[in-house]
Amino acid sequence: MKWMSKIENIYDQLSVREQRILVSLVLVVMAFVFFLFAFFIKEGFDERRERITALRDSVSLLQKSRSAVQENRQAQATLEMKAVQKPPMLQGHLDTIAKQYELSPNITPQKPKDLGDNQEILVESVELRLHDAPIKGLFQFLDQVERGNYLMMVSEIKLNTRRGQPDRMDPVLFVSSYYKRSAEELKALHDKAADSDKSKDKADKTDSTKTDKDEI
Repeated sequence: MKWMSKIENIYDQLSVREQRILVSLVLVVMAFVFFLFAFFIKEGFDERRERITALRDSVSLLQKSRSAVQENRQAQATLEMKAVQKPPMLQGHLDTIAKQYELSPNITPQKPKDLGDNQEILVESVELRLHDAPIKGLFQFLDQVERGNYLMMVSEIKLNTRRGQPDRMDPVLFVSSYYKRSAEELKALHDKAADSDKSKDKADKTDSTKTDKDEI
């Protein structure tokens, strides 16, 4: 080829020292390119090896945690099933359970709350004050409240042991029930809120018109 002949002619015109320098430079460049490619190849294999190791560790962790994951799924499914069960009137329900364990609570209803962006969760709470309650009966009462067919829980508890009677207490409890509204209930709730807003706006306009007339 012509370009090979030109390179040979240029090389032949160089002195011996220049030829050695040129050959050394070419060898250095070739060695640099070789080691550069080797570095990138090694990096690629190391990255793949780390990825494989991470995947194996993840699989191993999933296998070890399989039972815990299954239990969590079952617990979540149980909560979902309980949440869609509309709870009874909280005060009467708790009073009925308390009588089974010879407890006489003083129950004070709290203001209901809505949770979620669309108010899909209704939370109702009551305060229970118990006087001279035995520890065994108290814990049996709490256990039955939270293990029933409805999503209820003791959201707050204050235990005051009676002086000289360590097995009896004067506790204060806050029990809450949670209910997940259905789509129809949510629609009715939002429609009611919209109608209320319209009525309020209409009343405000009427009052404004009346004020203007009075001023005239």
